[in-house]
Amino acid sequence: MIKHILKIMWNQRRTNGWIFAELLIVAGVLWMMVDTFWVDNRTYHAPLGFDIENVWRFKLGKLNAKAPGYVIDSLYHSSDPEDLTQLMNQIRQNPEVEDVCVTFYSCPYSNGNSWRPVKPVDGDTLYAKTMESFQMRNVTPEYFRLFRIQTNDGGQVYDKIKGRHNAIVITPEMAEGFYHGAPNIVGRRVYHSENEQTSEIAAVSTSIRSNEYERPEASFYQCLEGEIFNSVVSGFGAERAEFCVRMKRAYTQDEMNRFLDGMGDRLTVNNLYVYGVTPISYFREGHLEYYEREASNKMSLMAFMLVNVFFGIIGTFWLRMQNRKGEIGLRMALGAHRITLQRYMYTEGLCLLAMTLPLIIIFAFNMVYMDRLDTYRQPLTAMRFLVTFGLTYLLMAAMICIGIWFPVRKAVRLAPAEALHYE
Repeated sequence: MIKHILKIMWNQRRTNGWIFAELLIVAGVLWMMVDTFWVDNRTYHAPLGFDIENVWRFKLGKLNAKAPGYVIDSLYHSSDPEDLTQLMNQIRQNPEVEDVCVTFYSCPYSNGNSWRPVKPVDGDTLYAKTMESFQMRNVTPEYFRLFRIQTNDGGQVYDKIKGRHNAIVITPEMAEGFYHGAPNIVGRRVYHSENEQTSEIAAVSTSIRSNEYERPEASFYQCLEGEIFNSVVSGFGAERAEFCVRMKRAYTQDEMNRFLDGMGDRLTVNNLYVYGVTPISYFREGHLEYYEREASNKMSLMAFMLVNVFFGIIGTFWLRMQNRKGEIGLRMALGAHRITLQRYMYTEGLCLLAMTLPLIIIFAFNMVYMDRLDTYRQPLTAMRFLVTFGLTYLLMAAMICIGIWFPVRKAVRLAPAEALHYE
């Protein structure tokens, strides 16, 4: 049958040539759309590296001189770091609270953008020659426990850094850039602040992404312990801390407001106090607003193009089958069975589609060579190539079959004499 179909297609090469050209263009465009959807979907559903469920951010402020309860300077016997530490302990003692941590411009979805030049002391890579800047997150050790960040081997980061001073936690991307996956990274030291200070690598975390639409980047965590905690809090001010609290169960906004009311004086330490609370999910929504708007526009464009492709292919094959009613009638008059005739028409359309495959593969390699595919967020693997190509041709095959099905089904139900009238 295939040999016969190819012979008929060659005899009708003028008509089939235009259809082949249309299928070729549509297959290329549709494959690019499917590949884009693959990258967006895989990136969005990849692990973030942290968990914000039931986490709230307390808003901190300082009383002014006219506020009731203001502590004047002569009666003030503690520092900002001491006040912030005491406030953390008072809130942590509540039985409804699971954990408390403090960060500075490093909370998830906070748009923090602190960078510091870092270089490995004993690295053997490109980063060992020049000091590169990496995103830095200033966090207390409880941060890793609160946001449930693990090491790259599945352990708890908090257990690795508890009680250690001047320690950092790096991501796998940074470890790869420094040491090319060498073992025994923990315990090595890195330079920072223009080679004036060094810090010890306490752990390598899992990959951390800033949001659902970005890939993980090389970054590190500066653990705020001891003198470093005092220095950072004194420099930024305790009221500027991102004070994060994980509750043991899910709370609504009203329930959290009642929780704060019930805490009373425990939300105040000297002039430092808590005046409000916001779920981290609220910051997530604000942070992702731009990305989601861009994704929505992209999906709308893809849907519009897909609808045009759908009706274009169906219309082409529908019209083609309508114009071949005479041929169908002749085949029926010569004894062709209806089911065999339908199968023949489907096979002919799919053969025409299959002939585009070699040229589309060449087109795909050209797109890769010219770097037109998004290989930054998702690597170009064999699975990605096969899945996107498979989905593209399945979609086009379904459209072709739909375009053939109705007119052929209608034609084969005609009496042979009536069908021959078209011939």
